[in-house]
Amino acid sequence: MREAIQHIGGLDGLAGWEARDLVERANGIGLELKNKSVTTRHIRTFLDEVNRIEAEFKGKEADFDNSRVTMLKPQLAYAAGRERGEERRVLTEFAELYFAAIGKVEDARDFKRFMDFTQAVVAYHRFHGGSNR
Repeated sequence: MREAIQHIGGLDGLAGWEARDLVERANGIGLELKNKSVTTRHIRTFLDEVNRIEAEFKGKEADFDNSRVTMLKPQLAYAAGRERGEERRVLTEFAELYFAAIGKVEDARDFKRFMDFTQAVVAYHRFHGGSNR
């Protein structure tokens, strides 16, 4: 995940993130999360809120407000903070990954790519045998 954090940090915005690279990184992150026993339960509140934001702005891209995306950071911090040991370390790194991505969301195009990334990470987590519980 560290490499992905650095890559995202170097982007001007997420909209310019090349799809092939996004998918490759999401695959690696999904596998890493599965191998470290992270379940979607660990990040469910975050995923639910991302989906709510997507539903709210779907078809209304001109009205997009990135402050809702910025407010995902406390949810990620809480999810990491309530765990202990190895789970906490892994979820803290996951939060840092998404802190970097959230920092690059300025408009609806960036948010669309943020959604692509989030959906790809979850899909690859599941593909590699990650638990939904």
